[in-house]
Amino acid sequence: MEAAAVTTLADQLRTRLDESAVPGRAEGEKRYLKSDLDHVGVPVPAMRRMARSFTREYPDLGRDEVIRLAEELWSRPVHEHRSLALLVLDAHVHLLVPDDMTLLERLLRQCHTWAHVDLLAPMVAGRLLLAHPEVEPVVRRWAADEEQWVRRGGLLSFLLGLRQETEFPRWFPVFGEVADPLLTDNRFFVRKAIGWLLREGTKHHPEAVVRWLADRLDRASGLTLREAVRRLPESDRTPLLAAHAALHPRLRH
Repeated sequence: MEAAAVTTLADQLRTRLDESAVPGRAEGEKRYLKSDLDHVGVPVPAMRRMARSFTREYPDLGRDEVIRLAEELWSRPVHEHRSLALLVLDAHVHLLVPDDMTLLERLLRQCHTWAHVDLLAPMVAGRLLLAHPEVEPVVRRWAADEEQWVRRGGLLSFLLGLRQETEFPRWFPVFGEVADPLLTDNRFFVRKAIGWLLREGTKHHPEAVVRWLADRLDRASGLTLREAVRRLPESDRTPLLAAHAALHPRLRH
């Protein structure tokens, strides 16, 4: 497919976004996200349906075409255009190869909002990690990055590995090694990400998560702990919270 044809596809998707806009939503979403981007006002579920419909209409797109389409959609500073670019990558992640982590890192560094990080990292980078474990060093590097959204992206790339019962034994030790030095990061979106991933692991391997947390209560934030223990039985949750409170008495107020 020629570059002009890919541009035409991108324009078609932009038109569909405009037609799906909910009156008044753009302004409220822009305020909520504290966004510097322009907003059209399309809910994420509608964009997911749009991406699925597009994939059915164009089932024969190749990797190069998908990447060009995503880059074209990303090229304008419009929140929904960029969200749809990530959903297109999500729908075609089976076409991506390890070298495409370079593209994902470039997009990640341009996200500047959890709303885009949380589309890119778990379902695109995360699925690429499961399919191609050799990209693990890249994900580790993201998590170690000082930039908040890159760090969150690195952490959330482990989400599927911890969510899937059969993958957990392979990836929890890696995540634990990556997350351990980040427990003292005082930024909300980093602390919450760590807690979110730990909570995913408690669905099927609660004992491993409890042990990991118990050894690190002196450094884990209250936010991380509360997120992590949300699904644990009271018999596990209450002792962890009490021990954390004893170690951090000032956090009681």
